[in-house]
Amino acid sequence: MFTVADIREIAVQIEKNGEAAYRAAAQLVNDSAVSDIFTWMAEEEKHHATFFSKIDSAEPLSEEQLELEKMGRQLLQDMVADQTFSLDREMLLKTADFEEAITQAQLLEQDTIMFYEFLLNLVSDEEARLQLEQVVEEEKRHVEQLGEMKAAGPESCRNLALA
Repeated sequence: MFTVADIREIAVQIEKNGEAAYRAAAQLVNDSAVSDIFTWMAEEEKHHATFFSKIDSAEPLSEEQLELEKMGRQLLQDMVADQTFSLDREMLLKTADFEEAITQAQLLEQDTIMFYEFLLNLVSDEEARLQLEQVVEEEKRHVEQLGEMKAAGPESCRNLALA
């Protein structure tokens, strides 16, 4: 069983990884609509990292739980040190097509949702579960928003990051 601190640390790392990948891609693509989408997604990932960093549990841990927390945190950090799931950094950096940019972002969000839903099964602290469920819902909202952007076309996304 992972502790709330384990979950918090890994979630923050995942969001930071996503933010870094999106920011790098935003600077390298030529299409301003694609750049705006990547910048917007980077900001969203940054907000999630901040949200996760504030998750805490008032539940005191025993010595055994503290030791398990330490091992669990290291295991999780090793698993996702620079993981961005299906987000292929090289492919993202080469994305110049609006629809492909949206598809890449949707895939990342869907993989993140699956991972967070997996983590929900490992969290026993009810408050942390509720907070994690909120982030899952936010990630699902991003998938929907990205679908709406794809349907509306590139012009609807110009200067999105500034909105």
